[in-house]
Amino acid sequence: MIDDKILYKRFLDGDISAFEKLVIKHKDNLIYFISRYTGGDIYAAEDIAQDVFAYVYTYKEKYKFSYSFKTFIYTLGRNKSIDYVRKQSRIDLNPLDRDDERLFSEESLEDKIIKDEEKRLLFNSLKKLNPEYERVIYLVDFEELSYKEIGKVLGKTLGQTKILIHRARNKLKLIMEKGAENDER
Repeated sequence: MIDDKILYKRFLDGDISAFEKLVIKHKDNLIYFISRYTGGDIYAAEDIAQDVFAYVYTYKEKYKFSYSFKTFIYTLGRNKSIDYVRKQSRIDLNPLDRDDERLFSEESLEDKIIKDEEKRLLFNSLKKLNPEYERVIYLVDFEELSYKEIGKVLGKTLGQTKILIHRARNKLKLIMEKGAENDER
């Protein structure tokens, strides 16, 4: 098998097939490596690996021959994975869709099914609330903002915010109780 550095030199000289050989040689292991950062999300890992190779192709002069090509792409993969995870945590506006518990705990299948069912009931119940109640529940219970911060976000006084939260929680409780009763039938 041809050494990576030789293939890379050929690639620098314009041999695109040499680059393709490098990709084929390293892509599977790179995807597996990246998937450890993405929580096992193989599709995200594949996308990130593709970004790594696109970066290498675009910025071919960035690779220094003082260390291995594999080290170079794995470093890029790690950095791009960390960026991806940071970006995902910023855009994850709906915590009800997150499956972090599944990734980081060793709960039984039965416990997971129960939690998933509870999440589904909560999510469906939230959708039945009027938009103002849904927003305030989200801000207080998922974003964990203080009542004062919520008041500022919604343009309400502290007293109005407390009343709104109280009413929203009561309405959510009623909707969830009805939903649980309907599921039992």
